[in-house]
Amino acid sequence: MTVKIIIYFINLFKPNRTMKKLTTVIITVLTCYFVAYGQLSTREEPVSFKMDIPEMMSSERTKKLLPRLDMEKIRLEDREDEANGKPPRFGYKHEVSYNLDNSGEWAKLKDGGKLWRLEISCPGALSINLLYDKFWLPDGAKFFIYSEDMEQHIGAFTSENNKGDNDNIMGFATGFLYTKSIVLEYFEPEGTKESGIISISQVVSGYRYVYDIVNRANDPDLLTCHNDVTCPAGNGYANERNAVACMVMGNSACTGALLNTTANDNSPVFLSADHCFNATPTTQWVFYWHYEAPCNGNANWDFNRATTGATLLARSANTDFMLLRLNEHPAMNSNITPYFLGWDRANTPASSGAGIHHPRRSPKKISLTNKVENNSGSYLSGTHWKATWNSGATEVGSSGSPLLNQSNRVVGQLHGGVTDCPPKAYDYYGRLDVSWTGGGASSSRLKEHLDPLDTNPSSLDGKNCNITINNQTYGAGTHVLAGCGDVTIYNTVFSSNATVRIHGQNSVILNPGFEAQLGSNVTITVGP
Repeated sequence: MTVKIIIYFINLFKPNRTMKKLTTVIITVLTCYFVAYGQLSTREEPVSFKMDIPEMMSSERTKKLLPRLDMEKIRLEDREDEANGKPPRFGYKHEVSYNLDNSGEWAKLKDGGKLWRLEISCPGALSINLLYDKFWLPDGAKFFIYSEDMEQHIGAFTSENNKGDNDNIMGFATGFLYTKSIVLEYFEPEGTKESGIISISQVVSGYRYVYDIVNRANDPDLLTCHNDVTCPAGNGYANERNAVACMVMGNSACTGALLNTTANDNSPVFLSADHCFNATPTTQWVFYWHYEAPCNGNANWDFNRATTGATLLARSANTDFMLLRLNEHPAMNSNITPYFLGWDRANTPASSGAGIHHPRRSPKKISLTNKVENNSGSYLSGTHWKATWNSGATEVGSSGSPLLNQSNRVVGQLHGGVTDCPPKAYDYYGRLDVSWTGGGASSSRLKEHLDPLDTNPSSLDGKNCNITINNQTYGAGTHVLAGCGDVTIYNTVFSSNATVRIHGQNSVILNPGFEAQLGSNVTITVGP
């Protein structure tokens, strides 16, 4: 249990008042009550695993069979995409329209609740993942997905995963199950006042391996010269690697990383490559964190370390950058310990550097360079760095990953290059110093988003997940201030019409000068 505080008028908090798990904060509020705080998924077994539920009916309504893929056609399309520089697909999108009203079956439970189930089969699939054009769950409802043999399951997804409200229902996405047949299960307890909305718009049938669970021969095209980030080549990057995530955009994947901002408030801004942007709505993109293997070992995707959804902040083809704000803050998930990379906008090349990335959707790798130069000639001249690798390499799927300089600060993001092992391997990175002013507007440059305090620094250090906020004002809009351990706030004002969520996994400490003005809406939670 945690304390949820909604403030509708000015409140000044007294010094050194600390809120911890199972502890009440003594403040003047209009409403103060206890609520349960849910993870991005609760990691529990589906309801039907614990109850005696009749077997599903076998009908077109309850069991959806999608067509087998035309792999000859898909290979031709993939070769064309690769020639055009698009990120590679791992699966094919089946356009569907399945929802709680037109598909599946409902069952009444003995405890008064009700359960909806739907089975989806993709012949020959290596994996299945789902995209939703509408997703909204009422409090108390739970949504699960599991394999037909019940060996794999993800969820529960709850109202904590809602990105909109009943007046503005947004999309969603759920992660992979490595099977060719899945069951969807939605539970509403007795007394639920509002009905859930689950509308599946696309089923992605995987035809390439998107993980490394068995052995590296799963993807015979993966280069043999890669360094796992956990190998000695990754020494010195223990923090920085926690900023990097594998970004899945429906049926293709790239890499990206969290960046620090001058506010130093863990704002979840995420840098990747512009050419990774595709037709899949950003609300349906999934970000996988800590996807790493032991040195020269194997690893699996961890669905408990994933977040869903993002909002586009800025992009530019000139330097091939794309900046997002994540809709689900990774620090809200106790299984994720994010890091926020520092950056440097110097216009001189780094003396050495490293790239951290997910080639071909494999566990995190690191490449090292002692030769970074300002690219010359007609190709990408003046807008990109050229890094020649002396250890490791990059491949498709690495796009958007950060290039770190000798001080472990970001100086650019991966555009493309020569896929090979050293000494032949080199890559081009869009220069952060050029992206800073970009196309001259906030939608095409980095400046406003990485420097919200308008202090115009030439560089900024990275930071861990604890945060201390002092002498700041948060205006109208939605703000999430989350820390893996402690969140400490001094002399900070939340203006009228500001909607704020403050979350600390260990504690939230409110010091003198904390003020929530008339009309603000502030929610504070503590705990895993």
